Amino acid sequence: MKVIVGLIVAVLLFISCTKEKPCELFIYSDGEIGWEKEPCEISFEGKNFPARIKCRGGYSSKFEKHSYSVEFDEKIPLGGLPESKKFILNANYIDKTFMRHVICYDLFREMNPERNAAPQCKYANLTVDSIYSGLYVVMQHIDANMLHLDKTDTMAMLFKEPPVFKNEPHDSIDPLEYYDQKYPKKKQCDMTVYMEEFKNLLFDSDNETFATEIGKFVDIENVVDWHLFLLFSNGEDGIKKNFFLYKKDSHTPFRIALWDCDHSFGRDGDNEMNMFRSMVDSNKNIMLKRLSEIPSIGYNEKLQWRWKELRDKNIISEEHFAELVAGYNEIIQRDVKLNFELWPGNSPNYFDSNTYEEELELMQKFVEIRIPQLDEQFGYIKK
Repeated sequence: MKVIVGLIVAVLLFISCTKEKPCELFIYSDGEIGWEKEPCEISFEGKNFPARIKCRGGYSSKFEKHSYSVEFDEKIPLGGLPESKKFILNANYIDKTFMRHVICYDLFREMNPERNAAPQCKYANLTVDSIYSGLYVVMQHIDANMLHLDKTDTMAMLFKEPPVFKNEPHDSIDPLEYYDQKYPKKKQCDMTVYMEEFKNLLFDSDNETFATEIGKFVDIENVVDWHLFLLFSNGEDGIKKNFFLYKKDSHTPFRIALWDCDHSFGRDGDNEMNMFRSMVDSNKNIMLKRLSEIPSIGYNEKLQWRWKELRDKNIISEEHFAELVAGYNEIIQRDVKLNFELWPGNSPNYFDSNTYEEELELMQKFVEIRIPQLDEQFGYIKK
């Protein structure tokens, strides 16, 4: 652990001259922001932009610090992100590091930039109606534009957390939106039939048919990276949800875009540590289970080979993880303190005595233990 701490210090000294810091966002609304879209004005880098805003979140909605969805009238580079009309202002209340989402998305994209999609993020201090509201993570909104879907192709499609990997009933608010189709709009073109075909292959096909057809439905390289990432981060919450499934065009199979990763690297997200108290069970996902159990697919060999490649390239390593932590710490450490003065982590809805610094140590300690475990599982010996 002393080696890692020393490494973090060295990296901090190296990047101490960085000028990057959280941007300043100012929101002006006509009243309290609610759960329906309301007009507002957002100021960024001295310019004012008309927009609409609403609170967002499920479990997190009970916390005093709210996340928001914002939609502008025109595309803008909010916080320095790629231009878009839609963004998410994530309160990041249950992750005191403010890094789990950000680092997870960074690593997944880095594993294969051409195949692995995840939101880009920036940090921002938010002021609402002249009242400081804390540190936020500004995220790209996952949609057809962000994923570069070919809108001229009738086979381009996007679904949020479609329940294709589990056979139990889906807790959908609207049964007509069972697969939560995001693109194209369902009333314009219902793509449900493709989800049904995919799910039938996963659950009802014989092994020979599954082995022959699965590569036509999903990008196996993308699935391998997603699987390894879940194992590495111990992201149990991501086995059957917390992802987008998308198809860019007629020629590209379904790929998985990463989403919602606060259950990772030593935490279950909801006020519980998870230093291997429970582990990712890949067999809970029917696709991963069948891929691993049918020898002719060679999936387990693909996992082993890919883990070796990621380790050799230093994409997955204690050192690289420490660099990411140190880099983001340099950006946000001052603002984290201001945030916790406003939103202490010991509220009645979410009491946790860990400090920001202790959470950073927890993440690094998790990685220090987890990588050797997976090295042994995949037979990797570091050069």
